[in-house]
Order: sequence, then structure tokens, then C-alpha cells
Amino acid sequence: MPTRLPRAVDAALAGVLLVALAPLWLTLALLLRAGGRPVLWRQQRLGRGGVPFVLHKFRTLTGDGPTVAPWGDARAGALGRWLRRTRLDELPQLWDVLRGAMALVGPRPEVIANLDAVSPADLAAVLAVRPGLTGPTQLAFLAEDEVLAAVAAPQEVYRRVMVPAKVRADRAWLAQRCWQGDLGTLARTAVAFVSPCGWRRSRQHVHDVLAAAGTPVGTCGRAAPAP
Repeated sequence: MPTRLPRAVDAALAGVLLVALAPLWLTLALLLRAGGRPVLWRQQRLGRGGVPFVLHKFRTLTGDGPTVAPWGDARAGALGRWLRRTRLDELPQLWDVLRGAMALVGPRPEVIANLDAVSPADLAAVLAVRPGLTGPTQLAFLAEDEVLAAVAAPQEVYRRVMVPAKVRADRAWLAQRCWQGDLGTLARTAVAFVSPCGWRRSRQHVHDVLAAAGTPVGTCGRAAPAP
């Protein structure tokens, strides 16, 4: 039995979604251009087998700065915050799925510079498969940007605490992965961003991860509105 969705299924679903969502793509592109920012954002991430690839998103931040952008980051305007909150900025990764750099379900590909604190064994296990547009770990850390807005030095906390925790979670998930579970993850992803319960669970999960690492979470930063 396959442990994940076949590549042909990934490509077919990505192609269908690219066509079906074309009007939304066009609308978002026009809104971004009207706001004076480039439409697409490209960044090198680490892919299957440790081979770097270029990941695509809709651009939500203006200017250069840290790779971590907690909720309320001044580089994101109202449109950028909405795109990040709804994860619509991730839609261009359907193209990355179609061209084979990513899968629909898999571990989140990370910026190479953010992997310093990850154990070699955990990293090797995660890099053995294609990175994904969504996944169980990504859903568990849905409220990550919101919680990081309330910690000191969010960039350092992300690298030192969050990334290793997510890679460990992905390794544990991969050890028991099945294609039925991938289908379930896709179904959960379709409703996750409009589910208040899902956001509450994610906030608690991220708080628990930070607490286990001894990282205090204050009330600084701007809280995101509840879905």
C-alpha cells in the first residue's frame, strides 16, 4: 500500500486547482499591483534530498528584513495581513506542486538559514520526502505568526524553538503516514482557516511548545483578530 498520495494524483489535483482558481489568482494579482508591490515573491527553500528549490508565494511584505514576519509586522499592509491570515499567499505553490518541486501534503519546506538548530537525524528524515503545501504539522502551527508577535526576539525563537519542534513533529508524522491520512489532511485544510476551534487548538499548541522550551509569551505585539 502506498504511504502517500501518488505523484500523478498530486499533479492532477494541482492542475485542476490552478485552472479553477484562475479568477481568484487574477483578482489577487491585480490588487497587489494596484498597491504598488510585485505580485510574486520567490525564495530558495530546501527540498527533497536536500536539494534547494525556488518556492513561490504572493508577495505580502514590502522591503527587506527578517525572514520571520509575526502578525502585525509593519512590512505588511492590510492586504498582506489578510493574505497571510487566510494563507491565500501560498496559492502559487500549486505551480511548485505541478512542476514536481513540492507535494500537496508534506513537511513544510524551510529557509536553509533557519535549520541550524535542527538535529541531523530529524532533518534527514524530513528531507527524504517532497515538502508539502499543507500537512498535519502545518495545521497544528496555524497560529504561529500570531503567537510569535507576543514573544521577544521572534526571529531567534522561531529558529531555536519553532523550527526544531516542527521538524520533530513532521518526523513523527512521517513514521506513520498513509495516503488516507493525506486525503484527510487535505479535507481539514479546506476548512482550517475558517474554523475558530482549529485556531484555538493551534494557539494552545504553539503556547505549549514555547512553554516547554522555557520561552515566555507576553502580551506585546498586535493580536490577530479571531476568525
